[in-house]
Amino acid sequence: MSSLFTDSQKFAYKVNNTDFFEAIDITINFNINDILKQYQGVSYSPYVVQDGERPDNVAQKFYGNPELDWIILMTNNIHNIYDEWPRSTNQFEKYITEKYGSLSLAQGTILYYYDAKKNIIDLQSYNNLAEGSRSNETQYEYEARKNIQKGVIRILASGVAKSISASLRNRTKLPVI
Repeated sequence: MSSLFTDSQKFAYKVNNTDFFEAIDITINFNINDILKQYQGVSYSPYVVQDGERPDNVAQKFYGNPELDWIILMTNNIHNIYDEWPRSTNQFEKYITEKYGSLSLAQGTILYYYDAKKNIIDLQSYNNLAEGSRSNETQYEYEARKNIQKGVIRILASGVAKSISASLRNRTKLPVI
């Protein structure tokens, strides 16, 4: 994945009384929004992640460098790509099967009942409403909706992304303690 930590601050980790090894300080946390404050008028372009596309693929497409995938993730406040990045069709079907037992079971099991204003209601309230004033959502539809929402991301302009990358690299290049 990314190489943000390649030049990060390092420290001497004590193994025993005489031995140490150099380790990267991964506790340094960057808030990309704090860095963006220095860029006036920063705007984002919307992008829909394609089936099977990974953060490094998106970084390559927009920034010409797959190692800038961390900018894609940080810009979209994604900390866990396994849960917060959209699943490919194959990954999604495997996830549904593992979570609900089978695709057909998930497609046939209603998870939520809605009124006309899309408020979640109970089954009794649902049954009391006219056909055109109610709807429902299966487990499969719910998970598919969430997966689609994850795929709508923001992309920073290439020049801004590269400036941020350079700025962070300069901030993280500190001597070994």
